[in-house]
Amino acid sequence: MPEKFTWILWTLREQTAPISDEFIAAGFRVVLMGNTLELFFEAPGTASYDAAKALAQRYVTALGTNLAAPITLISEEEFLKRTTPPFGNFVMRQPAVARAWEERGLSARAVKAARTELLTDADESLRRCYDYLQEAVEEGRKLDGKPAYAVFKAMEVLKERFGSDGKAGRILGKVFEQAKQAANGERHIPKKNQPRTKGQPVQLARETIRAYERYLLNPPG
Repeated sequence: MPEKFTWILWTLREQTAPISDEFIAAGFRVVLMGNTLELFFEAPGTASYDAAKALAQRYVTALGTNLAAPITLISEEEFLKRTTPPFGNFVMRQPAVARAWEERGLSARAVKAARTELLTDADESLRRCYDYLQEAVEEGRKLDGKPAYAVFKAMEVLKERFGSDGKAGRILGKVFEQAKQAANGERHIPKKNQPRTKGQPVQLARETIRAYERYLLNPPG
């Protein structure tokens, strides 16, 4: 199991829209879930706490700048001290739903900008796949959203990266073909008696991108 490092994102500003992201940077899988930030080291070798903390700090600094809300990185223990009575006086407030939806666009742009800042020297195809995956997830949250279009674009990026669908499928596995077929099926009216591909396009795209991450972390030869 990859070593895990966990922190809490502390800000005095009321969070008005859910934020989340997941990507690979400097060998770490960075997972943002609301106010929790987890780093898993997945590259060959070992990673130090200091290296993980430095990367996490870079990320939250960029995120806070783009959210116009300074963020402090604190440990889980420190978070409990700040929030547990009688010493903790932090009150979690539930924002109005309308305001949350109003600011969702700002949060999504901030997450993308922070991720891009950490990945300036990363593989271009991977960066583009992350952007399309985020677009697909955001579309999936809408009542009339069409996430399949962004999923298909991500799969096209991987096709271009390897030169053909066949080569991409051989390197990334069957999930690449499944993701592309599922996305294509959602984009078109199915033909008579044509079976639909099993699986959700967004989840299949996420699994395909993870296969590409593994390829980059452990290149053949």
